[in-house]
Amino acid sequence: VLNPDECLSNFLTTEGMEWKFLPPRAPNFGGLWESGVKAFKFHFKRVVGNSRLSYEEFLTVTTQIEGILNSRPLVPLSPDSDVYDALTPAHFLIGRPLNAIVEPNL
Repeated sequence: VLNPDECLSNFLTTEGMEWKFLPPRAPNFGGLWESGVKAFKFHFKRVVGNSRLSYEEFLTVTTQIEGILNSRPLVPLSPDSDVYDALTPAHFLIGRPLNAIVEPNL
């Protein structure tokens, strides 16, 4: 019987997926992913400092930082200079900017 890791590895191989691991302690290999971690740490340390947070406070701060990072503009959505909408990470997560008003399904 295969262990769960071998089962997963075999399944991913048959589906044509390939894993590429980063070397330990080599943040320069992470690129964009590592810059996201750096940005989160920057905001977290700036907001929290040396304070001790309760679990709810920690979740609140983490969620607010997540919203900030997922609202950062990546590229303009339109070449028109009069349109200020930009593609954000939130578009990939929920299909719209986080600050957009949700339209009800009628």
